[in-house]
Amino acid sequence: MNIYAKLTLLCVALVIITSTVVYFLVNMELENAFSTEAIQAMANDPSTVSATVQKSIDGIQTKLIWTILAVIGGSIILAVAVANMFVKPILKITKAAEAIAGGNLEVEIPVNSNDELGKLADNLNKASKGLIKRLAEQRKFNETLEAQKDEIQAQKLKIEEVNNQISDSIIYAQRIQKSILPELNVMSRLVKDAFVIYKPKDVVSGDFYWFERVRQGRNEYLIIACADCTGHGVPGAIMSIMGSNQLTNIVYYQNYLDPVKILARLDKVIKFELQRDENDDKHSRDGMEIGICVINLDDLSMEFAGAGIPLYLIKNGSTELETYKSPKMMVGGIEGDEKEVSEQLEKQTIQLQEGDKIFLSSDGYQDQFGGENDKKFMSKNFKKLIEDGANSPMSDLKTILDDEFEAWRGNTPQTDDVVVLGVQI
Repeated sequence: MNIYAKLTLLCVALVIITSTVVYFLVNMELENAFSTEAIQAMANDPSTVSATVQKSIDGIQTKLIWTILAVIGGSIILAVAVANMFVKPILKITKAAEAIAGGNLEVEIPVNSNDELGKLADNLNKASKGLIKRLAEQRKFNETLEAQKDEIQAQKLKIEEVNNQISDSIIYAQRIQKSILPELNVMSRLVKDAFVIYKPKDVVSGDFYWFERVRQGRNEYLIIACADCTGHGVPGAIMSIMGSNQLTNIVYYQNYLDPVKILARLDKVIKFELQRDENDDKHSRDGMEIGICVINLDDLSMEFAGAGIPLYLIKNGSTELETYKSPKMMVGGIEGDEKEVSEQLEKQTIQLQEGDKIFLSSDGYQDQFGGENDKKFMSKNFKKLIEDGANSPMSDLKTILDDEFEAWRGNTPQTDDVVVLGVQI
């Protein structure tokens, strides 16, 4: 039976008992006052009616007063009983709840009954025990986390140490790579003007530029190359260093001047360095796209050959950009021996004049994502920039290209390594 039913039954019982007592007392008094003898007496002596009625009323009042006093006393006794039955357990539960709220989860609630208060006390006891269990589990979990935290911190320190070592190594590799890139002022003494835009995607680059001044007989030549190696970062940088060193060896020490033969020999050397043979998968071969210009500084005739990188030319006084394409090949991955590779490449002869401007570029500039729609810059826009700045000094044209690249890129990460080489004869 729940607490509400108990209280209701007590109240109903109190009302019934009080009503019954009052009924019997009043009825008894009326019976005494108006019994047959009393009625006969009043009939014989009418003057006694008022006295009899008054006596009856006084008796009823007296008995009602005693009845009310008895009911009040009973109510007090009942209130005390209700307090012991209901209020006292509530106070115990309240006190226990305060203790639990204060952090004492070991408290026990001494309430044993089957009503709502008993159930509440039982649930509170179970809840406190559950909290004790969970706190113990949480404490154990926290200890595990603390141990893991120490381990993670130790691993973090190790990772930071390794990362610092890697960063130091990459920075040192950057210094090595920069040291093999030729000084632009050396070329500037041989031509009217020149510029280089060199933007590694990471610290080191897979793109590189190269030039060498050589003399053969009475003629003096300027050989210019721009290359885009597979990959970027450290792998691309290793390939670029290999390519730069091999070009120096082929041109300067082996006296190669024909751009097709230079590329064919470079292809052979890269295959040898990478221990590659004809059985390798041709679709996964590393190497480089490269364009080479050999300029005779005496008569300004130029021979161009390339693999994947075109030559752009603006004649002096013109704003029209001429494009000399090269076959889509990867030096270091062309099928065939050196002679067969030479036969697959094309050489183009161009007669230059003083003031002509030539450009070699990797595809990093054109492939950069950016703009409002995050698209590639595209080759046509790159060519238009050069045409628009055709009559500008080379230093200004470099600034135009550089600023436009950064504006286009915006907050977009750089897509690839970038090299743009411009030379004014």
